[in-house]
Amino acid sequence: MAITVPNLIKERNFPFILTLSVLLLLCFAFLIFTNTKSNQSLGCTQWFLLCFAFLIFTKNDGVSAAAAVAVINADPNSPRIDWKLCKGTVAVDFIPCLDNFKALKARRHMEHRERHCPDPNPRCLVPLPSGYRIPLPWPKSRDMVRYGIIMSLTQSLLSTRRTKTGCDGVISYVEFIERTLPTVEWGRHIRVILDVGCGVASFGGYLLDKNVITMSFAPKDEHEAQIQFALKRGIPATLVHWDADGGKPLLELNRILRPGGFFVWSATPVYRDNERDQNIWKAMVALTKSICWKVVARTIDSSGIGLKDGKNSSWYVPLSHCLSLLPVDSMGNLFSWPVPWPKRLSSKPPSLSTESGAVEMFYEDTKHWSDLVSDVYLNDLAINWSSVRNVMDMNAHYGGFAAALIDLPVRAMNVIPIDVPDTLSIIFDRGLIGIYHDWCESLNTYPRTYDLLHSRFLFRNLTQRCDVLDVIVEMDRILRPGGYIVVQDNMEIINKLSPILHSLHWSLTLYKDQFLVGKKGFWRPTFGETKS
Repeated sequence: MAITVPNLIKERNFPFILTLSVLLLLCFAFLIFTNTKSNQSLGCTQWFLLCFAFLIFTKNDGVSAAAAVAVINADPNSPRIDWKLCKGTVAVDFIPCLDNFKALKARRHMEHRERHCPDPNPRCLVPLPSGYRIPLPWPKSRDMVRYGIIMSLTQSLLSTRRTKTGCDGVISYVEFIERTLPTVEWGRHIRVILDVGCGVASFGGYLLDKNVITMSFAPKDEHEAQIQFALKRGIPATLVHWDADGGKPLLELNRILRPGGFFVWSATPVYRDNERDQNIWKAMVALTKSICWKVVARTIDSSGIGLKDGKNSSWYVPLSHCLSLLPVDSMGNLFSWPVPWPKRLSSKPPSLSTESGAVEMFYEDTKHWSDLVSDVYLNDLAINWSSVRNVMDMNAHYGGFAAALIDLPVRAMNVIPIDVPDTLSIIFDRGLIGIYHDWCESLNTYPRTYDLLHSRFLFRNLTQRCDVLDVIVEMDRILRPGGYIVVQDNMEIINKLSPILHSLHWSLTLYKDQFLVGKKGFWRPTFGETKS
């Protein structure tokens, strides 16, 4: 590696630079304040030689970043994979578990909104839209989206200025809420928001300016692919089922709303005089009064109120009419509201386990990720962070990776796999967002929505339940061209993944035999090219 000042600054070798500067100053001082006799000149020359020798040997002491990074080339002896493009009218925006029309037997109870994952998992590759281009960088992407990269983008979605929310637009609406409810205190008391029926997510997009992170929800295709629009803008979003089956959705909101939290339900002015929407409003008012959100009954009765269920059970659990118990600690005390943001990011979460050593483990995990991200991820890995906005941590644990990225202009979705300890409540306590997921199935999101996928020791458990090839196909589906994956794992796992990623024409580098970095290209198989 060339020894240059830019390289030294880029690698943050500030102690080394300071030491070198002091030595050089001593050399010049020796030149100025000593005689110019030949034997003394020889001494100066020796001083300079010692200085540059110190520079060379200090710079090469230990393993440099360049020496620790290796490019992984494709192995010509690896088994070939017969890749094919997905077919059908929805192939470009294929979501396997939501587009499995053959599995739909009825629609009476909104079964078409449920997940119906195909078995076996499809191993086709999602084609790129015609004329696809990489999304605009943040923050430009908040207000502009490239035309043609979204499935159902119509003229009404071309300008986010049309997404008024009463008042004089979304900014005035955000300020109106805080004036109405001063205790909201955007960015301090209120940090995490669930926006249901989010439109193009302008509400969540502009709350980012107030240090509020919003999870934006809407049904698939109900609003001209507006969730896809939100994701392309760099605003966290996902897909859910939203219906009015006996008030179950509101009871589900009650389950996930923190005690002391707020529920704000509004409609645009166009719906105010609509008879159907007025009836919905009356039903909602009656339902909120009936459940009395400030008091939760704990007796067992026919309504199911207060029935004890599995802790935080949410994966493939049907909606019900029961009210969940309020969360309590081991002493039976209700969980307190988290400390104000940004302190809550690094403070002990209220839902953290009370087992011995849990607090120490949490703080150690936080420090570990802070050091690892600053020392390795931001400097030594082959990632252009200026092109990264939407990040997904596929095995988030306490959310330490997302917490370490908090000062960067990125937004991370934390995923808690269903086969690991449940820590999702801790992630929300920290002011972050996350979901449960089984990586042996497809994720409820559109293709090409993430810029970076991060996986830390995820595959060791997955290989016991499903084929890694299926997981790679899903990662390829949700990662945009030009996006990155970072896999921290042992060499056995990395050696399994590398041939598959090479067959997809991804470029791969390996850092210190444990960090695999892959960059996805624009390659897709053609009709005349199926083998790779």
